[in-house]
Amino acid sequence: MFNYIRSEVYRNMHSKGNNMFLFGGMIFAILLNLILSMQTYGDTNFALTSFYNAMRIIMIISFPLISLIYGQEFKHHTLKNPVSYGISRSHIYFGKFLVEVALCILNLICISAVYVISAYIILGNTDIIHLVDFIRSLIAFTPLLLVSIAVAHCLHFVFDNEITVGIVWAIIIVIIPALLKTVGRRIEIIGKVANLTPWNVIDATGYDEVTDRLFMTWSSSTGFIKCFIIGFIGVAIFYTLGFISFKSKQIK
Repeated sequence: MFNYIRSEVYRNMHSKGNNMFLFGGMIFAILLNLILSMQTYGDTNFALTSFYNAMRIIMIISFPLISLIYGQEFKHHTLKNPVSYGISRSHIYFGKFLVEVALCILNLICISAVYVISAYIILGNTDIIHLVDFIRSLIAFTPLLLVSIAVAHCLHFVFDNEITVGIVWAIIIVIIPALLKTVGRRIEIIGKVANLTPWNVIDATGYDEVTDRLFMTWSSSTGFIKCFIIGFIGVAIFYTLGFISFKSKQIK
């Protein structure tokens, strides 16, 4: 399994698409701060708050990155190669998931770091409390991002068509939670279920005008722990479903 993971890492580290995604994200992060510097409200507080208030966008962007990492194995019929070499399906499935998680988190850390550093260089530095909130947000967001990765990983092993994978992923991650939240405004129990989905957890819960802080679900200790519980359960469910499908799937 170690050799397979190493080959996947090598393939992805030398992928033009993956490298363009990373460096493109870094350049875009700098450009955002340059644009903010032209605004009267552009400071580090606004920049950092805007970033962790836009975590849903990051979750959406994670899907094309997973597709790049996955490499359309079924479409190009390359998945049969490691199987023919005697690598078990469990090792292939776990190996790909591990590489997807590692590269997604690497992209998140690198792009976030460039965004923060460029914000403090380009914009007016106000205080450090928003930086602490920013770091806390990244930590709490990670397990929720892992659910998105697990769903995409699962669906890539269920469907051969990339478009189908994207549509089903959007239905599971975005559309169903949004519908549940809408219905939940009238039916309390559905509202509680809606608040357990990663898409709805990534939402502002309040704003303090005195401290100029945006409060998120993970701002409280209970909400912070909630993110990890939801992440663990979500990953376990979709990882298992995808593996069950892959075990019975015919590889051509």
